[in-house]
Amino acid sequence: MAKKELKDYSGPYNHHLKWEDFSKEFLVKLIKSWQGAYLGIQGAWVQVVSEKFGSDAADDCALQALLIQADRMIPVWVELGNIKLNTVLDSLKVIQLAPDGHTESELFGGEVDIKSPNHVISTTTKCITCEFLEAFAPEKIQQLCYKMEQPVMEKFLHNPKIKVTPLERPPRKNPNEPFCRWELKIEE
Repeated sequence: MAKKELKDYSGPYNHHLKWEDFSKEFLVKLIKSWQGAYLGIQGAWVQVVSEKFGSDAADDCALQALLIQADRMIPVWVELGNIKLNTVLDSLKVIQLAPDGHTESELFGGEVDIKSPNHVISTTTKCITCEFLEAFAPEKIQQLCYKMEQPVMEKFLHNPKIKVTPLERPPRKNPNEPFCRWELKIEE
């Protein structure tokens, strides 16, 4: 008889608990909470480094850490997803698998205008990070959106043939506008 999947962990403690014991619905909720925790950890350590060593040091450390993380994790997600990185669309699949990727969620969202498999316009209409910066630290938008986003995006796309061009970036003139728009293209 098949073991019943757990919809939550309200029952007794199980020292031999496996991820497979949980229902898909519970695991999706858990992953979404991890996404928020992942971003929270990034924000917390940037705050601590900034308080101890200054904002410039924190910003530089944040960029370097994200680039190192991409080198370490993107190959894992490429293999796990069995993704062949031949097109822009292939690379976008990898970004969707990242904890802070733009898979539709409560944290991030937007649209992609697929001109071809190698030419995409990506528009971010929901960005919890930019929402926070607009409200509480508008001076950090320049660092995040102009100095960090492009090199991090290029690294996470994991294909040096992809040219990343910003088309629109914050600050927004009104809250109904998208946060940013990027062209991702492999010249054919």
